[in-house]
Amino acid sequence: MADKARLGRIQYLNVLPIYFALENLFGENGFESVSGTPADLNAGLRQGRVDLGSVSAMEYGRNFRDYFLLPDLSISSRGPVGSVLLFSRVPVAELNGRTLLMSAHSASGAALLKVLMSELYGIQPCYRQGQVEEALTPADDGVLAIGDEALQLQPRGSWPYMLDLGAAWQEWIGLPFVFGVWAVRRDYAAACPEKTAALHYLLLRSRDWGLKALPELSRLAAANLRRPASELLSYFQQLDYSLTPEHEKGLQIFFKYLYNLGELADIPQLTYFQ
Repeated sequence: MADKARLGRIQYLNVLPIYFALENLFGENGFESVSGTPADLNAGLRQGRVDLGSVSAMEYGRNFRDYFLLPDLSISSRGPVGSVLLFSRVPVAELNGRTLLMSAHSASGAALLKVLMSELYGIQPCYRQGQVEEALTPADDGVLAIGDEALQLQPRGSWPYMLDLGAAWQEWIGLPFVFGVWAVRRDYAAACPEKTAALHYLLLRSRDWGLKALPELSRLAAANLRRPASELLSYFQQLDYSLTPEHEKGLQIFFKYLYNLGELADIPQLTYFQ
């Protein structure tokens, strides 16, 4: 087993408040960062190329017997999330039978879209996965974009209709939606419990530091993305990085819907690393 923990790190802007201090200020070097899209990190944790880190809530749901959740860490929203967006050529109610392209990088967002379309709107679009850039053709009536790709697509105004999936869930269910969690492989936690606990502690410290420094992080990100710092600050402020009993309740409701739709073989249990 490697000397350093292999820590999965989503390469999107939304986790900057969690990782900035860990990567730039703390100085500890007990881990190796493995960066990628949510889909990359899901596969990495599942296949043992990542020991612990951020994965889609859907990945935990599909393979919950292999993982422990790290307490009090998530990527969630209590309303608009700003970066899990359905763009469409027609109103949502008219998407029945029409083709929607879902980002190949998405797991939880794609699953949430299916739940919302089926259970909230009572429609059944045709889904396909691919790269978001492909959707800028008449072949698709809508596109689900996540992360930085959603942030980049939104200002273009290429689509007349937009649905924020976090806002739709909150309005419907009245609970936070958990898009991503931090999980550790059970075999790694058993072999390296002290390393797991230490890295979990560092992630919490870094998260707490980042939440106090959102204006500074927004200015830093604005310089790289060429977007107004105020816009990025608003984006960070609508994200939620905790994992409370209220989040758990929302996550369990989500999993039950997915089980009923046949997207999950079992209803997952939420089991934490101690």
